[in-house]
Amino acid sequence: MATLKEVAALAGVSQAAVSRFLNNDPRLSLPDSTRQRILDAVNELGYVKKARKNKDPRRIGILHWYSLEQELADPYYLSIRSGIEEYCAREQLQIIRMFKADANIREVFGTIDGLICLGKFSHDEMVEFTSQCPSVVFVDMSSTDPSFTTISFDFDGAMKDIMDRIAEKGHKRVAFVTGTESLKDETEYPDPRLSFFRSYAKQLGFEYEPYLMTGRFSRESGYEMGLQLALKDPLPTCILCASDPIAIGVCAALGSHDIRIPDDVSLVGFDDIEDVRYTNPPLSSVRLDSFTMGQYAAVLMKMMLDNPHPLPAAIKLPCSFSDRGSLA
Repeated sequence: MATLKEVAALAGVSQAAVSRFLNNDPRLSLPDSTRQRILDAVNELGYVKKARKNKDPRRIGILHWYSLEQELADPYYLSIRSGIEEYCAREQLQIIRMFKADANIREVFGTIDGLICLGKFSHDEMVEFTSQCPSVVFVDMSSTDPSFTTISFDFDGAMKDIMDRIAEKGHKRVAFVTGTESLKDETEYPDPRLSFFRSYAKQLGFEYEPYLMTGRFSRESGYEMGLQLALKDPLPTCILCASDPIAIGVCAALGSHDIRIPDDVSLVGFDDIEDVRYTNPPLSSVRLDSFTMGQYAAVLMKMMLDNPHPLPAAIKLPCSFSDRGSLA
């Protein structure tokens, strides 16, 4: 019996294109000549489309933009994935995990019903993925293109809230310690919060230029940047970190120079991971409910699968502040 792969090879198109064509996907745009090639291949090979049994689970692909090692180093993305997987397990949706560096991800597109892209992707990649798979949700990123379904946190709102709190405490010398994210091909994704910080810090009258640090979103990088800040004269009175792993590293670096938190320097993290509850002292942090973000992504995916023609949606989730006294 002929397979979908054989039909695709004979027609000179992808398996995903054949699958969407045979399932009458209204959003699939193919030239008439390509459609005819697919029909000719189906007839020549005698391909018969398999009917899905009701008991068969729908298959959801989770495409990670980062490596497994990066996920283990920073629990932020792990928490998002856990939210996705918990909902999918409850709704009996089968999960296929893929990584951006995998060589065969485009072959997998033809075997899944929906795709959740977790992390950072270029506009060209977003266009390609949505052309290959009719139901796609992009998680932890936003886009100015209204044709994509995206979920992200309201970083601008979160930054304004925490910077207002810092100003209300009377701080003027304020550091912002952040990182860039990158892929194996050395593509860099700078932190969009940095531009907001620069702009709003000017409005608040912060002295910040000597205290801006950019490294990686890791404890090790936070420690290195914290050592540099510990040598500043004068010290910043408050350090705002773009992730909790960075904040944990900064906390350790300050401690190695006998700089006390919050007596000498206030310190605030971002993510509110469990580890910051057990630092000395426990750290205040901007809370990003990443687990709930993952659940929202899975809920959206199920809605898209249940409704053949869903409207794209751009969702921004609010952030909150967990005050543990390290902002004095």
